[in-house]
Amino acid sequence: MLSSHNRQSRYWDAYWQQMPRAELDAFHFRRLQRLIAFAYERVPYYRRLYQEAGFRPEHIKTWDDFYRLVPVTDKPMITEDQYGQGSLFGFQALPAEYHRWFHRTSGTTGQPLNEAFSGYDRLIAAYDSWCWGWWDVGLRPGDSIYFAFGYGTFIGFWTATFSAERMGLTIIPGGGLSTEQRLLQILELHPTCVCATPTYLLHMSRVAREKGLPLHEAGVRVLTMAGESGGNVPSMRAALRAGWGDVRICDIYGISELIFLATECREASEGKALGVHVAERHCHSFVADPATFKPLFEDGAVGEHIVTTFRPTQPLIKYRTHDLVRLWRAHDHGCGWTWTFLEGGVLGRTDFMVTIRGTNVYPTAVENLLGQVDGLTPYYEIHIERRQDQDCMSVVVEAEPALAREVYPALQERAMQLLHHAIGVRIEVQVVEPQSLPRYELKSRKVIDHRRKG
Repeated sequence: MLSSHNRQSRYWDAYWQQMPRAELDAFHFRRLQRLIAFAYERVPYYRRLYQEAGFRPEHIKTWDDFYRLVPVTDKPMITEDQYGQGSLFGFQALPAEYHRWFHRTSGTTGQPLNEAFSGYDRLIAAYDSWCWGWWDVGLRPGDSIYFAFGYGTFIGFWTATFSAERMGLTIIPGGGLSTEQRLLQILELHPTCVCATPTYLLHMSRVAREKGLPLHEAGVRVLTMAGESGGNVPSMRAALRAGWGDVRICDIYGISELIFLATECREASEGKALGVHVAERHCHSFVADPATFKPLFEDGAVGEHIVTTFRPTQPLIKYRTHDLVRLWRAHDHGCGWTWTFLEGGVLGRTDFMVTIRGTNVYPTAVENLLGQVDGLTPYYEIHIERRQDQDCMSVVVEAEPALAREVYPALQERAMQLLHHAIGVRIEVQVVEPQSLPRYELKSRKVIDHRRKG
């Protein structure tokens, strides 16, 4: 499907991307009222949840009502509805005759969830989603995109394919190939954009260097990253440009059950304001205190990202992402988008927080600091465990290939000193040889919480 958009326009959809804040808020509130009523009528779990909370949909007359009266939802609730009630899908609002696609979450944070998508879901919630960022970083109909992964039941990169079709891009799937085979295909076909997880894109550049493949000559102009955190870490972006050349980077933030949540604009891609814009055409979000779920309205406040998606097949209302974000309703960095801006993308996880001698430590802060240590690579693992009734954190990180093993102890000490100076607590660091840690095509396991096994 070729796009009919004006190729010279800055925006994929200027009407939505530049809608005044007051109009966006009014739009959200009307849709939230209708969605809550729809879920109350169609989903028994929501009806029980709301009745236990003592309210009915007609009670939601103001924003304060929405924030104060509507309970938050969480992944265990969907799991309970799917597995506990013997139904195929949790929070199912539309019957099977409306289902057109079936997907399944990866299950990296628990039991996998079944997901049903209607034709409306694809048209409204998936077709345009990746286009907003792609168009702003310069992709146009007739450009080509290489998908460096195998298609499975995980919804994430399927929506990217839908959007590529919508925009009129030439789609090149790289499923079923080795990394070297994919690199050879990229050098042969010269795609405009390559799409993968950030760690796999970095892995591809390292394999190209080891095999003597001239990746800089492939003509790739844009790298699209999704599927894991790290896309907004400056050291990761610098490493990717060192491997792929002078490319624009478009980082995507999404969660499987919520689908697409946010994308970078051109200014973020160029490093003028690292972060992502929430896709307010399809969802509403705010930040809240993770302990009380009370909204934090101050611009720049850090809290848990609470999201509502306007997807009727399986509506998720005030859904806990457990992601910590810094949210701005107004963040003028020159792009002209009016959509909420999440500065720095995902800053951490509420469930991965570690309190060490009274100091709250988040893995993302550790990741950002490791990127400042010359000689360390973006390949690392953060281990969280409990020793003698206290949380503790340690890091295993690969050294640059050119470094001799004799310098590893000094490198470890330099990294531990930086972490101690910046965070205020001592975190153990172990520097290991290149290729010591596993590589992943899709989601990498950067944070390993051993406390969950106890």
